[in-house]
Amino acid sequence: MSAWIGNRPPLIRLLGECRIGDDDRPQRLAYRKGWALLAYLAVERTRTHRRSQIAAMLWPELEQQAALTNLRQVLRDLNQALHAAVGEGVLLVDRETVRLCPQASQGLLDIDLLESGGADTDWLLDAGELLDGIVLDHCDDFGEWLLGVRSWTWRRLLGALERRRDDAAAAGDLGLAVRLARRQVSLDRWDEAGQRGLMRLYQQMGKPGMALECYRMLEEHLRRELDVEPQAATRALAAEIEGSSRRVHPLAKREWQWPVPAWAF
Repeated sequence: MSAWIGNRPPLIRLLGECRIGDDDRPQRLAYRKGWALLAYLAVERTRTHRRSQIAAMLWPELEQQAALTNLRQVLRDLNQALHAAVGEGVLLVDRETVRLCPQASQGLLDIDLLESGGADTDWLLDAGELLDGIVLDHCDDFGEWLLGVRSWTWRRLLGALERRRDDAAAAGDLGLAVRLARRQVSLDRWDEAGQRGLMRLYQQMGKPGMALECYRMLEEHLRRELDVEPQAATRALAAEIEGSSRRVHPLAKREWQWPVPAWAF
């Protein structure tokens, strides 16, 4: 019943590809709404939820008894998966209410690790949108809730990537820092602060051509899709990097045209 603690992949993943259990023995859920229910209970852990309210949110088109029957089936399936992966005491269900135990579930879920500093780096590089790819038709109340929570988790994921990037750079692991920075800008390509961070890392690695190609791609996308130019700080950094490169390699011409993989943007 104790919560998982440690620097390894979380056992319950809701950011990106949903998963319960470790990579060797993942537990599957039979119902898509099981993932929706798990995410809702995880985020709203401080409250106890009436089963009738959950049923109405996930099956608004059904009569109450039919919706409650569906919820009972989803809860049974979810409880079996959680029990097999993390043990008893995480999902608490009685005749009227349902909730996740805050103490037993703490640290098991990836959303808990975004600000704790305990997220495994490989998982962090793989994390994505909350309930990625899961859409519940006609569930307007749940959809409205999910929209707001996705924005909340998205900001925290980007912040976690940035902090881990800076830690790796400070420790001298520029290769890892670049991987984290690339993931950061792939999730939010209009974040010019993140783009500048990636450019500086390439500069520190002695790869000004890669840094300037990132700038060129950003400039091209901004012009084509938003009809704007990069921020003054981004333009100034690109000019600084190109100027430094020319001083080091005075015969080099437009080094920034070197090809760069798509993941660099």
